[in-house]
Amino acid sequence: MTKKKLFQHPWKYKEGILISISLVIIGLVLGLLTKKPISSPAFPTNLSLIVTYTLLLFAVYKFEYKRHIVQWLSGIPAAISSTVLFAFLAALLGFIPQVSTGMLMNDSLLYNLGLTHLTTSWLFAFGYIFFVTTLGFATVKNFMPIKKKRIGVLLSHIGLYIIILAGIAGDGDIKRTYFILPNNGEPTDIVKDFNSETRYNTPFKLKLNKFDIKEYNPKIVLVDAKTGNIIKQNNSRNFSAKNNAVADFKEWKLKVVDFLYSSAPADSFYASFNETDTLGSLPSAFVEIYDKNNKLINKDWITCGNFVWFRKNIYANKNYYFAMLSPEPKEYSSDVTAYLPEGKKESFTLKVNSPKTIMGWKLYQTGYDDTKGRWSNYSVIEAGRDPWLPVVFTGIFLLIGGAFYLFWLGGKSLEEEEEKESELN
Repeated sequence: MTKKKLFQHPWKYKEGILISISLVIIGLVLGLLTKKPISSPAFPTNLSLIVTYTLLLFAVYKFEYKRHIVQWLSGIPAAISSTVLFAFLAALLGFIPQVSTGMLMNDSLLYNLGLTHLTTSWLFAFGYIFFVTTLGFATVKNFMPIKKKRIGVLLSHIGLYIIILAGIAGDGDIKRTYFILPNNGEPTDIVKDFNSETRYNTPFKLKLNKFDIKEYNPKIVLVDAKTGNIIKQNNSRNFSAKNNAVADFKEWKLKVVDFLYSSAPADSFYASFNETDTLGSLPSAFVEIYDKNNKLINKDWITCGNFVWFRKNIYANKNYYFAMLSPEPKEYSSDVTAYLPEGKKESFTLKVNSPKTIMGWKLYQTGYDDTKGRWSNYSVIEAGRDPWLPVVFTGIFLLIGGAFYLFWLGGKSLEEEEEKESELN
C-alpha cells in the first residue's frame, strides 16, 4: 500500500497543520514588512463585505462542491485546524500585553510582528479568515438541504457565524470616546477618542450642571523620613481621621483631638485652622503624639495639602513623622443635561457603574480633575457606541436556541426519525 503524499486528495489534519503554520508565517512576515496595524472597515463597507463573503460561500459550495479544496474546507479536519489556530491566537491575547493602536511603538519587534496589537494584525486577519471560512462552509453544509434533525446544529452554526462576524468585523464602528465637561460650560457634542487624538461629533450635546463628590475621611500614616516609606500600624488597620480617634504606631500613640473635614489655615504658619467651605478648603486635624509611657511629646495641626495649600506633617522624632493622606473618593456623580435633536432635552445624573443610554451612545461617569478633588471644575464622561452589539446578541440567542434544540427537542426528533424508518422497513 502506497503512502499518501501531502496535499493528495483527500486532505486531512497534516494539511490543516501545514496551512495553519503557513498562515502564521505569512501573517508575521507581512506585519514585519508593513509595520502598522490594519484599519478595520466601518459601516457600510463592513456590512457589504459580510454579505458578499457569505453569498460567495453559498455560491462556491453550491456550484463547486466537487472541488477537493471546497470539500476539505467544509469538513472536520479543516474545522478543527482553523479552530485550533484561532484559539491559539486568542490565547496569545492573554499572554502578550496589548497596546492601543494609537500608541507609537514602531521600534518594538513584537509591535512590528503584530503581537502587541493582535486583533489589528495580519496574523490575526489570516487566522480569522481561515476560521470564518471553515465555519461558513460548515453552516452552508447544514443548510443545504435543511433537515429537521439538523436544525439544532444549523442554529448553533448560524449563531456562532454571526457572533464571530459581527463581533470582529464590526470593530470599525465601535467608538470609545469621552466628553470633558466644564462646570456650567456650554453644551458640546465634541468627544475625543481614548486611544488617539481623533475627535468625533455625537448626535446630541451634553452640558454639566453640577459635579458632586463624596470622600472618605483621610487616612493618617506614619512615614519613615529617610526612605519615605509608610510604616504599618501595630494592628495593620487603616487609621482614618476623626474626633477622638486613637491608634498605635511603633512605640507611639497618636490621638486626633479635633478633626475638620473642610477647613483652611488661619495664618501663613498653619498654626491653626478654621472650618470653612470656600474654594480650596481641605481636611485638617489637631493631633497629639504620646510615647510608650503615655507622655505627650508633640502636638500640632496636620493637613494633606492640595492645589491651594501646602501639606503639613508632624514629627515624632527626627526619623519618623505622621502625615495625612489625600481623601479617597467614596462616590462621585455629574448632573447632566442632554440636548437632543428637534429641540428636546433630558436631564439625568451619571454615577460610577450607573450608565445612561442616549441615542445608542452609552454614557459613563469616568473621572474628574483628581488634583483638585471635590473642587474639580470639570467632569469626564465616557461615551461608548457599539451598533453591532444587538447583532452579536442575536447570534448568542441562536446559539443558545440551537443548543436547547440539540439537548431537548433534537433528541425527540431523532427518535421520531428512527421510528419512521423502522415502520417503513
